[in-house]
Amino acid sequence: MSRKTLLLFLFLIAAAPIFSQTNVRAWYADGQVWVVWEAEFPLPDWYAVYAKPTAFTSTNDATRVGKLHKFEYSCIALKEQVDTLATPRIPSPTGVGKYQLQLNEALFVFTPHQPGALFFAVVADDETAVDAGQNITTSAVPFDYDPVNDPVECHLQAMFPSPFAAGYTCMAFLMWADGRQNQWENRPDFPVMANAAKNGMPGFFFISFPNDIDTTQPFPLSVWLHGGGGTARQSLAGSRAEVNIKPEQGILLAHNDDMMGWRGADVPPNPEQPTWHFGWRKNYDPFITDNLPTAPDTIVNYTQRRYLWIDSWLIRNYNIDPSRIHIHGHSMGSVGTTALAKCYPGHYASATIFNNGFGPHEPSGVNALLGEPAPAYPTNLINRNGETVYLNQVWNLIDNCAEKRDLPLFRHWHSKNDDNGTMRWDAYVIENYRKADSLGIGIQQMWSERNHGMDTGPDYNDHWIMGIPADEQTVLDNVSFPEARYRSNQSFPAFFNHRLDPQNNDPGTGIIGINNGDGDNWGAWGGWHRWEVSSIVDEAFLWSVTAWLEENALFPNDICPHDSLTTDLAIRRPQLFTPPTGVQLYWIARDIFTNEILQSGTTTVQEDDLVVIPQVVIYRADLRLMQIEVSPFPVATQEISALLSNLTLSPNPSSGAPVLTFVANRSEQATLRLSGISGLVAAIQQPIQAGENRIVLSDFGHLPAGFYFVEIEAGGRRDVVKWVKI
Repeated sequence: MSRKTLLLFLFLIAAAPIFSQTNVRAWYADGQVWVVWEAEFPLPDWYAVYAKPTAFTSTNDATRVGKLHKFEYSCIALKEQVDTLATPRIPSPTGVGKYQLQLNEALFVFTPHQPGALFFAVVADDETAVDAGQNITTSAVPFDYDPVNDPVECHLQAMFPSPFAAGYTCMAFLMWADGRQNQWENRPDFPVMANAAKNGMPGFFFISFPNDIDTTQPFPLSVWLHGGGGTARQSLAGSRAEVNIKPEQGILLAHNDDMMGWRGADVPPNPEQPTWHFGWRKNYDPFITDNLPTAPDTIVNYTQRRYLWIDSWLIRNYNIDPSRIHIHGHSMGSVGTTALAKCYPGHYASATIFNNGFGPHEPSGVNALLGEPAPAYPTNLINRNGETVYLNQVWNLIDNCAEKRDLPLFRHWHSKNDDNGTMRWDAYVIENYRKADSLGIGIQQMWSERNHGMDTGPDYNDHWIMGIPADEQTVLDNVSFPEARYRSNQSFPAFFNHRLDPQNNDPGTGIIGINNGDGDNWGAWGGWHRWEVSSIVDEAFLWSVTAWLEENALFPNDICPHDSLTTDLAIRRPQLFTPPTGVQLYWIARDIFTNEILQSGTTTVQEDDLVVIPQVVIYRADLRLMQIEVSPFPVATQEISALLSNLTLSPNPSSGAPVLTFVANRSEQATLRLSGISGLVAAIQQPIQAGENRIVLSDFGHLPAGFYFVEIEAGGRRDVVKWVKI
């Protein structure tokens, strides 16, 4: 929060009459108990809430169920990021509509784990006196416990047009965490999201979406995580124009990472206190200044749990496709993105990260929330081998942090002039580049000249972000790029060992700066590889994909400068094609335009049932489109006899529907497909006759200008022609 905004808020509160906390009342709704009271002024730093089944006159005779800082009980994130005069909107005590708090009212939210009834009292700071009719409810407040029929909910606070882009709507939400000392004591509908000390802390987030979003079909969810010192508001649709975070098909979710509490004697509670989008120590005490850990403590992923639950709540309440959840982040947000995608790889379809320094990995003092970076503290997570995951392992691209073998597709950008502390360009970043490239985990890695901020690109004549217009920045980092392509329930070709092809540039050793003889100023390992997601075949005895290098892009540097590149290929996230370790497989690489077999060979399934095809050559799309096929059975290395011949598409280019002409040597049922760069557009069954056939491509409807593949499959063979729609 800016100092100006905070002062205005305090001024408004000061205009209220001076009184002690009073008029405490509470009611149950939407799975939680809502405790509201009139605050005193000056605002106490802390308000504590106590509860007991019977009335009490001293907090010493009751149980403390929560203690909130003034920035929490006033929901300061709402005032900072929506409107200074905004106050929380919560379920009404009447059960109808919403109750909106007055400016002088404060809020605590209690999450029950069984039905019951409690008196609730509120005291400022370390006071103990409880006076009937003053700071305690007039009677025990009854509450239910029905996670199935009355689950915990998020609560809409505001709805407004995006301040950054016309045609987009933003919605602000609040939810309140359940804090318990044992993180495994979850409600079925609501996980523990804080330790006991932080019970009832608010969580704030935005969603934004195009006004014309098609809600009749399941749509994708794209998450954007802010950097250190940032806020959720920075990631509304239309913001971050240099990487174009406007969704085109789905909604954009922006979390606010703040957790109020003392962090040693020198850092008081304030709104710019993140958890690195992960969590904090199980025994962290936010109320005292002497709270630096003196012995290792478990770091519980409280923040991750909150984010994942919010995803699930959005899926329940909106028509979101759970297989199309993508996550993005910059700086600290890239660290949080990496950790979430590694710890919950099955949840995400892709991960896009900018300037991840891969976390604190060197001794640098004790942190009140996260302990020491080296040696790192343990987390509550378990990896694929059943071992405890340590905190420094969640930030990098190297260590496994989950039971699943495969990660979502990662796309990673860093910059050689980044001198931003932990996130800086250095030897550890390069170590991650090289190791990740060798592991075949599925990561496209780019680097360039700019500084830490993505908006600094123009100042450095950056090769990936030259400016705001579409022809001055890469399309790969746009939110709309992965949302139109990738799914968590679909396999993909993980091209790797890019560094071994001498045509590719090299990032150097990690020395900050450019033109210093340490590697190349910019480059891409995998950033020019594309594949047709709609053409992936993933069956028990066959896996295939059509792949190429980019040659048709609005931004010049998105076009591959090489005719071909050689890499290894690992099949990641296979659904049905899962041959066991040790099985021999046969593979071919075929030019789908000519049906010519350019490569073939055998490979043995590696440890952990990983299928790797060595040294596959992929060509720029204007030269060849390659279909790679893998099977446990020998595949034909001779061309299939042609059913069709003289295949042409005319006129081409064209603004209208062109005519596909070919000669067939017999009558047969064929499949006609039209695909764009982002995938399959349409497919129809088409009877063909012996002799000449003329098919007008009018059945595919109105199409935007672009580059398309027209494919006809018949007689066990696929023939493809390119069509440029103008």
